Amino acid sequence: MGGIDTKNTSYLFIVFNVFNYPFMKFNHISIWTLLFLGVACGCKKNKTIYFPNVGFEQYVYLNNPSSFPLTSPGGHLLMEGGYRGLIIYRRTLNGNSADFGVYDRACPEHFDEDCSVLEISDDGLFAECPCHGEQYLLLDGSPSGNAELPLHPYPAILNGDVLYISN
Repeated sequence: MGGIDTKNTSYLFIVFNVFNYPFMKFNHISIWTLLFLGVACGCKKNKTIYFPNVGFEQYVYLNNPSSFPLTSPGGHLLMEGGYRGLIIYRRTLNGNSADFGVYDRACPEHFDEDCSVLEISDDGLFAECPCHGEQYLLLDGSPSGNAELPLHPYPAILNGDVLYISN
């Protein structure tokens, strides 16, 4: 109690002292080199995108006739707000905030180009970029086709018949 466990420390001492023998010096360097290369090669290079942070508040009154497309799953509405506008997509009818996906209309691949305002596909399932043809699934904003980055989401809070969107 309160002392050092000599049984376990002796194993550590033996393991660390193996590298001190002259004939093991090459192996010591090799192990560290392999470890470094394994970590360096194993790290996935993430594409970092600094999407413009635009502050806004938007209220969507679901009982308003202009919001009629959002009364059923699969419906969408295009509104002002965010960087290049908002896409509001109705996922389900559970009566909570998770029913809605709210995304910026700017294509995340090249949001700074003038042509990057996303359009909704004819079937209403995808947002498409007119610049280079990237597609995004509106259900969750995930990339599809030749796109790599997901849509930029915004938080939404449902309170009764009012959907509050802000950034």
